Amino acid sequence: MDLIIKRTKEVEARRLLEIQTEAFSEDLIRYEDHDTNPVNEPIEKLLRKIEIFIHYTIWLDDEIIGGADIRDLKENKYRLNRVFLSCEYQNKGLGSKIMKLIESEFPTAIEWSLDTPHLNTRNHHFYEKLGFKKVRQHQITSKLFLIDYVKKIGSN
Repeated sequence: MDLIIKRTKEVEARRLLEIQTEAFSEDLIRYEDHDTNPVNEPIEKLLRKIEIFIHYTIWLDDEIIGGADIRDLKENKYRLNRVFLSCEYQNKGLGSKIMKLIESEFPTAIEWSLDTPHLNTRNHHFYEKLGFKKVRQHQITSKLFLIDYVKKIGSN
């Protein structure tokens, strides 16, 4: 089993959008965040993100299984804007390996940040296991609050 990440190519965008739609559809039903949910992202917006941000395609052997969108906040600080896997590959222990691959692409990073829905306790546990700490929350809709996490590299 060969798990790798590579910078996303434009030709991969349609498959990534399919996986993103699948991965976030449950959240759309739960939170009804139609304006902000990745399910409703048009292909043009994803293509623009691939062009201007740091976007990775996640591969398992020769199959695209997900993607990651990273933002350079400058001064060796990065934001994991979005990471997603096909439902078929979730809950199989790949998340920690993917996060290690992502972090290895940024050896000078001193801080990572991200957010995740308040009701997704599985994500909370996952990110906390990787060293992320809850720092605050912010409201998106009447049903959706996002928990903000930060991980400082080299500190516990």
